[in-house]
Amino acid sequence: MEILLKKEFFLFREERFVRGNGLDAKLIKHDTGICSVKLCNKYGYITVLPFNGQMIWDAVFNGRTLKMKTPFEQPKDVDSFLDTYGCYLMHCGALRMGCPGPEDDHLQHGELPYAHYDSASLIVGEDEKGKYIGTTGIYEYNRAFGDNYTAKPVVKLYENSSIIDVSIKIENLSNYPMELMYMCHINNRAVAGGKIVQTVPWTKEHMELRYSIPNTIQAGKNFRIFLDRIQSNIQTTEQINEEDIYDPEVVFFIREPKVDEEGWAHYLYIHPDGSADYTSYKPSELDHCARWIVRTKNIQALGLALPATADAEGYLSEKGKGNIKTIPPKSSFETAFKVGYIESNNVASMEQRINEINK
Repeated sequence: MEILLKKEFFLFREERFVRGNGLDAKLIKHDTGICSVKLCNKYGYITVLPFNGQMIWDAVFNGRTLKMKTPFEQPKDVDSFLDTYGCYLMHCGALRMGCPGPEDDHLQHGELPYAHYDSASLIVGEDEKGKYIGTTGIYEYNRAFGDNYTAKPVVKLYENSSIIDVSIKIENLSNYPMELMYMCHINNRAVAGGKIVQTVPWTKEHMELRYSIPNTIQAGKNFRIFLDRIQSNIQTTEQINEEDIYDPEVVFFIREPKVDEEGWAHYLYIHPDGSADYTSYKPSELDHCARWIVRTKNIQALGLALPATADAEGYLSEKGKGNIKTIPPKSSFETAFKVGYIESNNVASMEQRINEINK
């Protein structure tokens, strides 16, 4: 079942919109005027901004928020995601993506992160994984004498799971080929004392450290020394320590992750309390991936795995490396991810599974 959402449905107080067996949807308009849908099950909830990028603004399970720590307490009515950057997950692209280089003329991470959606819907149903509640919507990009495409994300929260299924379909409506750059930007919190477990070897070949510093940030001498220490032993970043200088940011480009029998790569960030953040994707669909770590006085963020069609170095750099994908006329690109929370009593089995894949 699909229920079309209208902005007039949202009030400045939380109202239950759909109630099911263990699955609820609540609507609220924030003080800033931004609408959000709160999808709930017995483990917790996620909040989605249906008309603003279809961002997952927050994800809270067993009382713990998964999203990064930033000064943005609620989504704001702005044009750029950088002016309201506090979300858990956002879609980046689709024509351009990454940090623009000195000669690039595109927005950081493109037009999708906080795009104004033409339509949004609540979805309720059941599939092979069980009963779910979720959101979807349509954003159309149509530039005279240029590209014309639609983006259709889908988010599903299942009745008995704290793992969120996320997918997106980008359809080229034009009679000409369309260049594609896409990234799913998942922003966990970089809590000190946590440990990363992954289906990726801890080697320089598989985890390429970015030495270049984007124009938008400044780095001091101590940060350069920290980068040198990481480069000498990549595995020092397996655990995030309080004293480590992830300021302004540390970025890795992850190469050739190992996958399970169904083609999924897996990543855990095990917190000191024993629970874990989780990200999984198929490298056959997204053949690039980045890791982004920030710990400053204002921000604590861990992009554990940011799957993408290219590295995040901006259009011209990626074009020069041959990393720009193409969607043929009247064709589409689709990809899917699994993100969320794993309870402490289930973490050991997932860690063992990852270790088996790594053998």
